[in-house]
Amino acid sequence: MKGAPILLSLLLTAASCINANDVCSDRYDAACLAAMTSLYVNTSAYWFGTTYTCPYGMNGTLLCQNKKPSRTSLLTRLLGDAATDTSGVDFVVNVTYTLTVPGDGSDRVYPGCSRMVAAPLTTQKTFSIDPLSSIVYAPFDLREKPEVTWPGEANALYTVMMYDVGLYFMHSLYINVKGGKLQGGDVIAPYAGPRIPVKRDNPYVWLVMKQTTTLDVTNVNNIFTSLFDADYSVYMEDVISRLALSTTSYGFNTFRANTDEYAAVYIRNLGFLNVCPVHYGKWLTSYIRQRGGLPSLTPPFDLSISIDVSFTAPAMNYWSCDVLYSRGPVNITVDYRNVNLLGAVETRNSPVVSLVPMELRYAPPAVTLRDKQYTLLMFDPTPELGHTKQNAYIHWMVVNIRGTDITSGDEVYKWLVPMTTKLNQLYLFALFEQTTHVSTTRPMTYAGASCPATIKFRCMFRAGDFIRDNNLTLVGLRHLRIIPDTYQQYLSYTVAKFQAKAQACWGSPQTIRPCSSSGKHSTSAPIVG
Repeated sequence: MKGAPILLSLLLTAASCINANDVCSDRYDAACLAAMTSLYVNTSAYWFGTTYTCPYGMNGTLLCQNKKPSRTSLLTRLLGDAATDTSGVDFVVNVTYTLTVPGDGSDRVYPGCSRMVAAPLTTQKTFSIDPLSSIVYAPFDLREKPEVTWPGEANALYTVMMYDVGLYFMHSLYINVKGGKLQGGDVIAPYAGPRIPVKRDNPYVWLVMKQTTTLDVTNVNNIFTSLFDADYSVYMEDVISRLALSTTSYGFNTFRANTDEYAAVYIRNLGFLNVCPVHYGKWLTSYIRQRGGLPSLTPPFDLSISIDVSFTAPAMNYWSCDVLYSRGPVNITVDYRNVNLLGAVETRNSPVVSLVPMELRYAPPAVTLRDKQYTLLMFDPTPELGHTKQNAYIHWMVVNIRGTDITSGDEVYKWLVPMTTKLNQLYLFALFEQTTHVSTTRPMTYAGASCPATIKFRCMFRAGDFIRDNNLTLVGLRHLRIIPDTYQQYLSYTVAKFQAKAQACWGSPQTIRPCSSSGKHSTSAPIVG
């Protein structure tokens, strides 16, 4: 996002306000409570405070969405614009999380945006929330319900809530909880950890309030759902009022969390927001920089659109190196959930491509992107990794695409099946926003003059020059993970003919093997993929 540096400086300024006097690290005593109360009314501590300025170009986006801009402190965010009285803040709620390592000794990993994300942890870790600390938590680490305790009265009933103070979402709501520990009681909204969709340090509050009477579950459920607005936001002062909760003696704790790929995938699953392009761009930036960079595409990649690719093909039989293989129908979608390796046999037909923008809540992608024009390029820049000379192979190019309809564009290069002899080939789908019409004949002038007949006008392609000369802006990337397979082996000496059969089949069995009856590859055949 273009405004990220500005936003970061603002958040650092806010953090300095929060961490000036960290007295809650050892115990929740009177000094801690006093510091908490000061933070409670601070009007400049968080992104919605008086010092916050929306980064240029972000107005109207979720990054700057602030439904109650007049509310600049935790106190007013929770109790309303007119709230000034902090005398009811009586105690600090103790919130303790436990992080565990997998029982089988494996690393902690979770599905991110088209990749598996590692979250290293060597031993079990238990920590209590320090409301004044500089720690900003990742949603993945707070996904499990914590232990919540407070100095409660033995016979009193409490309502316990975890609340997103920035976007007004309720993440937990428990009623009729006895004593001073979150156990028993009735669940209205089960614990859902922070899942902040945008990159900013967002505050969350644990709030414990005494009930004036036993609450009826059905009635509370009805009240709670009636308080949602169109975006499922709910305002805490309405909850407190409708449930008749006491504000004369209550406790809270607060922490900040930022986004991660765990949150990004969860939010996209809901069809709410697609921030995977941001995470994916950062990962590809790191991936390519570690390999020496590319002259055609210069990191960092500031992406705003996901390129989802679907491959379909009917069942088929084929011979490769005198072995008969049987392949069932192909139906594979390479999107934010897909981390699979593909072979040439899966990618033998031209794919269907879907463009998914970041904003999903109010309009479908076809409406959001309908006034845009794009170029889609699938190419292999591996030969130029770590070098200064542009030297890519073109597998597909469609220009002058109107909106999300790839078929509306002009196909300059037809689909060429990706075939690799190694596992780290860098096949990239790249989406560029156009400012003017792109010629359908000129792109071929960027290719080398001595390409083999099977890849004429496709080799030694100067993709960087093509991008710059046509004033194209990169907005989306998709890394296609291809591995060698026997269908590629077959193509290499029968269709592409860049290898002799003896060379392509070196080390392969030379006797016919029976095919499996399941429609998959024979288990005795040397197939990968």
